[in-house]
Amino acid sequence: MFNFNKLASLQIFQLLRYSAFVFIGIGFAKLRLSQTEIGQFETFIMVSGMVSFFWVSGVINSMLAIYPKKSAEEQKQILLGTFLSLSLFSLIAGAFLYFFSQNVLAFLHKQSGNHLIVLSIIYLLLSGPSFVVEYVLFLNNKKNTIIIYGAVSALLATCLALVPALLHCNIEYSMLGLVVLAGLKLIYTLFVLQQFATLKPNASALTKAVTENLKLSAPLIASIFVSGSAEYIDGLIVKSKFDDMFFAVYRYGAKELPVLLIVANTFSTAMIPSIAANLEDGLKELKEKSARMMHIFFPLTIVLLPLSPYLFKYVFNESFIYSSLIFNIYLLLAIPRVLFPQTVLTGMQKNPFLLLSSILEIIINVSLSIYLAGIMGLPGIAIGTFVAYLFDKLFLMAVNRFYFGIPVSKYVRLTPYFVYVVLTFVSFFCSLQVLKNI
Repeated sequence: MFNFNKLASLQIFQLLRYSAFVFIGIGFAKLRLSQTEIGQFETFIMVSGMVSFFWVSGVINSMLAIYPKKSAEEQKQILLGTFLSLSLFSLIAGAFLYFFSQNVLAFLHKQSGNHLIVLSIIYLLLSGPSFVVEYVLFLNNKKNTIIIYGAVSALLATCLALVPALLHCNIEYSMLGLVVLAGLKLIYTLFVLQQFATLKPNASALTKAVTENLKLSAPLIASIFVSGSAEYIDGLIVKSKFDDMFFAVYRYGAKELPVLLIVANTFSTAMIPSIAANLEDGLKELKEKSARMMHIFFPLTIVLLPLSPYLFKYVFNESFIYSSLIFNIYLLLAIPRVLFPQTVLTGMQKNPFLLLSSILEIIINVSLSIYLAGIMGLPGIAIGTFVAYLFDKLFLMAVNRFYFGIPVSKYVRLTPYFVYVVLTFVSFFCSLQVLKNI
């Protein structure tokens, strides 16, 4: 049916998931929902992601690093153990939201308070465990199934969110639509596990698999929590200083180059087994495939930068033109995004270095974003994020070079990279002039 390798299939799946939310955002804007309502929906998405992104990524990445070296029977236990670990973390995160929403998170939605938090909790409990399903299919080379699952999920998400808005229902019905979809995905996850894992576990083997995963994932979870918090801390800064209308403007702009974020994250995750199995061969593969990524996504970034003000005006509506400035700053994240020192360290199971780098990154991000927000407003928050993320990649490359003797040239093609960086900054400054004149 399809002729993709399994990495491409996983990247397409993530792109489909991302595209669904892009189409939902465009649909809300075209249906002329108020920026306040859009801000409420974006808050719902942010809340569930804010308390789950780190443990989902940590547990999944650890599973991928462990899986290739195990026997067939042990692999089945690992898949089930990963599902149970995600379920446990979902319960913990849901309990956190429930008990501390009044004290910590109430300001996220000042008008309806608990309604949004309750929906976020239900969504989290249903969606958290199902994040394993695409990786179970990936590890079992079910390329066509991954793409079909992604396409159906994306279509359902778009319809279930937009139909209530089209019928002029309250925005909470769009949130409820995503909750229903999360329930359906959980049912499908159990079906897939029955095929490729085991629902009749060996107690001692399962305990061993869960313990090994959690032991390896603990520093990785902490690292991803610290480094990945930047996006959510930025959102919290905006929410604390501005109302839902400005939050909608910021969230619509605070998106990286479409496709690149998905492809890069999926590529990084999928390369972990190759690095873990054979470091030298894995580095060569990482270098070659990341170079192809540069040749695609840097030109796209360079072209998109001066065009984005027009795109935001006509794809969304004129109320979101200012979002294009935020978007263009986030486009600069292509510069560090195509570097993968973290993949090398994760594949070697040297996760504590990721935690140290993440702590430094978040300190830089929070302090610089707050400082620049006071000077420049919303764009200052985005600039702080770019500087902090660039620092993280530079620090990890230094660790690889000076601690493990792996130079950057082993996994990055440097000459085209630096040429693209210069052209990207030139295009960015041209885009500022376009924005002035639009």
